[in-house]
Amino acid sequence: MFLRTRSKTAMETDPQILIAIETLGGGGAERVALDLARAWPGDHARPVLLVGSRSGPYADRLPPDLEVIEIGLPSSPRKVIPFLWRLRQKLAGRHIAGILSHMTGMNRMMLRAAMLGIIRAPVVVVEHNDFLRNQQVAAMPRRRALLLTLETGFLYRRAAAVVGCSLGVAKQAASLFKLDPDLVHGIPNPVDERFSVSAPMSADTASWFDKLERPVFISVGRMVPQKGFDDLIRAFSAQERGSLIILGEGPLRTDLTSLIEEKCLKGRVHMPGFLPAPEQILQAADVYVSTSLWEGYPLVLIEAYSAGLPIVARLCDFGPEEILTPTRPGQLVRSGRVEDIAAAMTEVAATIPRMPPGSIPLKENQPSYVAARYRALF
Repeated sequence: MFLRTRSKTAMETDPQILIAIETLGGGGAERVALDLARAWPGDHARPVLLVGSRSGPYADRLPPDLEVIEIGLPSSPRKVIPFLWRLRQKLAGRHIAGILSHMTGMNRMMLRAAMLGIIRAPVVVVEHNDFLRNQQVAAMPRRRALLLTLETGFLYRRAAAVVGCSLGVAKQAASLFKLDPDLVHGIPNPVDERFSVSAPMSADTASWFDKLERPVFISVGRMVPQKGFDDLIRAFSAQERGSLIILGEGPLRTDLTSLIEEKCLKGRVHMPGFLPAPEQILQAADVYVSTSLWEGYPLVLIEAYSAGLPIVARLCDFGPEEILTPTRPGQLVRSGRVEDIAAAMTEVAATIPRMPPGSIPLKENQPSYVAARYRALF
């Protein structure tokens, strides 16, 4: 299903760059894919979004002129061949100038298609997270873990380029998959420019925010173990005053709610769910806090800086150490202990004021700059 239709003749002569992503879920990789589609240089090719499924919070935020191809994803190894057959049919008659694929599952499928001749264009793949932890390799049977790593390395060595969204992710990929260093690149994620422009709140949101006790700490992400929101709530419980907002949804909501009640924080901790315009809340808060146990390149930290917030972040693999540089406001908590996170929250809230949106330099994250770096790989 396409958002717009074109004649076969137009598709044959119109060079296209396929930006491939599994879903339109509310994660950072999905935001990056959409931002790159919006900012893709016009001198190269027309961006087309290739998605496994159009489901997800970003389905209603697609640019109106962006063509979308929904391809479906194989639910088991037995369905890989039907997937590749559908892909061949969907791409028939198109002039594909290149594939920019995001996340391990889609990356592997696009490279399989290239090996079989279904795709006859350079394929650039992007890793967005710590591969070992995100794929839960340590929990796999040894043989399965070895096969996954070997097969992924075999496929990635046939890519035109392998991109890590941080230098840490790029170095891990190069080492783990035994890649030629010239094949691997570290390119940071772009930040949506709306975070750097003052975003007035709706009347209802402003009224709700006015009732919150200051300082207002905020964190954003899926409610999953990776994000460490349980440690965040424990660290916040040590704050004598203030409010905490956690934006997002996920399977741990019930557990986090129970922890809030256990710590007697009901009324001080708020979890309003997934919001389509988080820039309004970020710009109205005082301190952003990240307690993730691992990351790739946490895009929300760049969004927080773009909105003018100081940051407290726990050191993890990968990303925060590359983002919280000495010239940017905030603290990187290297010990990772809850009591040290709590102390950093108290200190940053008391000593570092928030800044106007767009006042913290983030040149390397500007969408046009990032898109140009990806364009150069083709």
